[in-house]
Amino acid sequence: MPDSFRLTEAAARKYQAHSVPAMFGPLAERTVELLRLQSDAHVLDVACGTGALTRAIAKSLPGRGRILGTDLNQTMIDVARELTPDTTHTLEWLAADVTELPLKDGTFDLACIQQGLQFFPDKPAALREIQRVLKSDGRLCLTCWKEISPFNDSLATALEHHISTQAAKKARAPFSYRDGEAIRLLLEETGFTVKRHETIDLQREFDELGEQILALPIEKDLREAGAEKTQLVIDTTAKLLAPYERDGVFIVPQKAHFFDAHCG
Repeated sequence: MPDSFRLTEAAARKYQAHSVPAMFGPLAERTVELLRLQSDAHVLDVACGTGALTRAIAKSLPGRGRILGTDLNQTMIDVARELTPDTTHTLEWLAADVTELPLKDGTFDLACIQQGLQFFPDKPAALREIQRVLKSDGRLCLTCWKEISPFNDSLATALEHHISTQAAKKARAPFSYRDGEAIRLLLEETGFTVKRHETIDLQREFDELGEQILALPIEKDLREAGAEKTQLVIDTTAKLLAPYERDGVFIVPQKAHFFDAHCG
């Protein structure tokens, strides 16, 4: 797996401090509303990051279930483990490659992927591996962004002007797999049957634009470019996002696909 997917501890902590409250926490809450969690379920959260969705599931899952959050990055898992909530469920964390999960066949009732599928280099292999660890009547629920966020698009434009096209590509990378029909076809080709496909509408809200930008994977590119160019990127992004600014707070829309697919 490419090194670009490996995050430092500092990056993981910035992600939790800024990206989770602004976007991934609210997305997790909305996702759980759509999941229709079954009592005592065994749930696998793939590409869990610092555990926003994992914790939301633990809060909403009825009964006494098992929840396992797994991510490629040990640093993300370390932060997630620190934030483990008090719960009646068995809640565990595991650093692992999604294509080689050290888990038994037919273990889980439900697997979730929140904004991770687009980053998997071998998507069919990842989905087949997830299907392997699901029970024969198991479900897979996933979200992928439906449109490029004005925030990321504005940031990418600023990066193109002041840093590099490669840095701009990183800023748009989370939106690289947004064709709903392509996602549906991939699920069907890897043995899943799509039961529901809905759109989640969100508002990304934040007041510290610079902190939001520096919490993203392009932070390394900005650090290498220096403080002056970093400030140019922040200022240009702010100018482009001016239509979304309200009393010092940026309120930026984002749309996501929500898929509920069943094995077989």
